[in-house]
Amino acid sequence: MTSIGFLGDDLTGAGDVLAQAHRHGLEAAMVIGDGPLPRDADVVGIAGPIRSLGGEPFAELVSSGLARLAALEPDVLLYKVCSTFDSSPEIGSIGRGISLLHRQFGDHGPIAVAPAQPGFGRFTAFSDHYAAHAGTVHRLDRHPVMSVHPSTPMHDADLRRVLAAQLEAGEQVREIHLPAYDDGTFAQAWAERRRETGTAAFVVDATREEHLDAIARELLQDAAGSGPALVVGSGGIMGALARLTSNAAPPEPPEHRASGPVLAVSASASAVTAGQLRDAIEHGWADVALPSTMLHGDDAGLAAEWESRVAEALAAGQDVVVHSTRGPGDARFVDDRPVAPAHVGSLIGGLAARMAEEGLTRDIAIFGGDTSSHALIAMGVRELRVAHQFVTAGPVLRSPDPPVAGCRLLLKGGQVGPVDILRRFAGQIPHA
Repeated sequence: MTSIGFLGDDLTGAGDVLAQAHRHGLEAAMVIGDGPLPRDADVVGIAGPIRSLGGEPFAELVSSGLARLAALEPDVLLYKVCSTFDSSPEIGSIGRGISLLHRQFGDHGPIAVAPAQPGFGRFTAFSDHYAAHAGTVHRLDRHPVMSVHPSTPMHDADLRRVLAAQLEAGEQVREIHLPAYDDGTFAQAWAERRRETGTAAFVVDATREEHLDAIARELLQDAAGSGPALVVGSGGIMGALARLTSNAAPPEPPEHRASGPVLAVSASASAVTAGQLRDAIEHGWADVALPSTMLHGDDAGLAAEWESRVAEALAAGQDVVVHSTRGPGDARFVDDRPVAPAHVGSLIGGLAARMAEEGLTRDIAIFGGDTSSHALIAMGVRELRVAHQFVTAGPVLRSPDPPVAGCRLLLKGGQVGPVDILRRFAGQIPHA
């Protein structure tokens, strides 16, 4: 029986949910698209490009995913959002996702919102959210990356205010603040918030793993009632739920080594990703830029030349980095014309699928949260499970679906991973 279900708003973040479950000995599987949900896993999720959508496409994808997961009758259902709370009233609206949760589970009452992930440098204190960058913790609205995010810039750190701007007028957002953990009133505060009327959600502070464990305990207690306990959060709350529901020892990580040349495809504009691409290129990886004209439409002649460069490098045994931008200052990125995540994701995913089908690579890294869903769909991937742990929020995954069946797949969001992540994935340097 599925004990935990989750709906992921992008692929890289959903991969982190799988990793958290796997780390604590739970069998976890994730489905992309409308394929059948497996019944042999403790944790089952659906992931798609929710974070990059708005309007009716957003509502349709969320509603259909929630209905499919409800049929599994999980104890807990996690609406997985990014630990940096990427969203706006128009794009990837977490508030609208909460409204759709209420529509699917009308008797549930106010829904806990807990995006903190301390092990990943994400903290919530007095409803303000914080995220680490380059060794320094920043309030979300002052974060050097998230405050200028290309599609969902964060101009407020108070998650109550962020959600209030996304919910229907009049819906309240309440809170449980840090002192409740220390003065023994947390369980009482939780019960009071869950019983309130006129409240859509409540933001729960967390700065330590023990705080997430307390939240998970209340969710599991709520699960004893009718219907699943609902929570909006990141991989941090999945880790806490896994710790409390599994007694299995963490699996031993294998040696990380590629079987041949590695192909990395990236549509992430993050400065963190830019540093990782630069590290690989400076250590001899082939640098193949996605031409600007291809970002805004089809160019068959240019596409053939671009793909030929990649194939030739891989055939020569060279690791390859393909990118649509190398950071927020890239001229392709600052072009006035917006780049559609579905389009660029299909370009890089289709390329990766063809390189795998031709036997030129069996080790593929995909960088970029907003585009990863589209890329994997273009690669023909319908189901993913964890092969082994790698970096925080970046497991190595496997899929049974051709043409990438048997490949090592690394999914990495923009803010994730050490600067030398690609060389570690390739086995060129030891992975700590």
